[in-house]
Amino acid sequence: MRVAVANLALILVTDPQKSLEDHAGLPLLKRTLLSAQKGGIDEFIIVDADSDERLRTLLSKDARIHPHVRWSDNDNLPDLIKDRAPEPIMLIKAEAVFDPNIIKLMAQPGLDNMAARVAVRNIAGRSRPGQCTLELNGDDVIDCSIRIPHQTDKHPQVGNPENTKNVQTAGLILARPDALKYFAMKAAVSHLDLCDAVEDILSVGKVKAVDVTNELCMEITSQETMQESKNKLYGLLSLSSDGPFSIHVSRKLSRLVSSVLVSLPITPNQITLLSLFIGLVACWFFLQGGYRYSMMGAVMLYASIILDCSDGEVARLKFMYSKYGGLLDSLCDSTVFSGVLFCAALAIHRDSHMPNIIAVGAVAAVVMFICSNLYFYLHYVKEDPKSDPANSIMRSFANEDSFYLSLLGFTLLDKLPWYLWAVAAGTIVYLFILIRDLMSSLSSNVKTR
Repeated sequence: MRVAVANLALILVTDPQKSLEDHAGLPLLKRTLLSAQKGGIDEFIIVDADSDERLRTLLSKDARIHPHVRWSDNDNLPDLIKDRAPEPIMLIKAEAVFDPNIIKLMAQPGLDNMAARVAVRNIAGRSRPGQCTLELNGDDVIDCSIRIPHQTDKHPQVGNPENTKNVQTAGLILARPDALKYFAMKAAVSHLDLCDAVEDILSVGKVKAVDVTNELCMEITSQETMQESKNKLYGLLSLSSDGPFSIHVSRKLSRLVSSVLVSLPITPNQITLLSLFIGLVACWFFLQGGYRYSMMGAVMLYASIILDCSDGEVARLKFMYSKYGGLLDSLCDSTVFSGVLFCAALAIHRDSHMPNIIAVGAVAAVVMFICSNLYFYLHYVKEDPKSDPANSIMRSFANEDSFYLSLLGFTLLDKLPWYLWAVAAGTIVYLFILIRDLMSSLSSNVKTR
């Protein structure tokens, strides 16, 4: 049976002022819509009883969002929802932050005999004022209420107290169109919250809870929840290709840099070019030769690497990533790394007249450039990652961590010629693996036609 997918979301604005607050470089409402778009939603209806003009202005200036947005005060919301049957509809609180993957989690599997599915967080004694508190029996929602400031965390128990627990809504509800009909009639004329939606849906049918306590999915109701969501958001910025050194050292430094850059009027591509400039400065230091200049080059190269991490982080935080940006990043990275290798070879030959070292440096630089960009093509353009364990082992050595840490180690030991020989040999082996992957990918494409 085909599962209906939610393509429409009702965005419930409950606090226009909070919706405009900055959240890691984007107004909260804009982050909510872009997250939903990435999760698969392609049409939005803003449910804003006051029709706040600031929100309209905000969204009208972003071409990524503007064509997909309508406002409830200009539409017959109940009729529109009725016309969408049987397609489920996502109800999203405008003041919510969530991982786009939560949209897919909510939508799969389908609703079946349920009226709705609601994302919840286990409050564990930390009930926050202003949020909708739900009472569960297992994963069935049986009651809801709004906790007001200074209210105790003890809620009336329904049914068997031993089987019930209290949770709070996390900002998302997936519902059948018919289950939202009463809510839609009221939402067009007055401010409503998720509790109003849950109450109306419970009068129609069964509501199931989806626990997202350990995920990034939460309503922003205070500075505490704002900071908590930012911490979780920054925690999602790592990539699967990151090595241990990147995870435990580089990413921690780059997130500090990104937290500053994200609030500045600077694009990820401009950060990439800044990283390239600093990397070229590192090349200049290596070209000077000698232990002191080589160490300064290693330091500058690491600064370039930190900015290289930040450009992707800022792109993901501001939803500004693109394959063009990825290509620019790949070209700049490979230029810096290849430049460091060749400049080091030139300096060694000038200072020690070591035979063949220029040829070794040139081979290492050229093959490094080819490998870096061929890897980008295979994994980010063709999106064809390989699962061969041998390849995985090789790639664990052929990454940014290994390149920099080995360079730093050989520089500290004043043994850069050995490093150039090792890189030249290793990159040639890696090139053959990537060529094999490329041929396998091309062969697979031919067979599927």
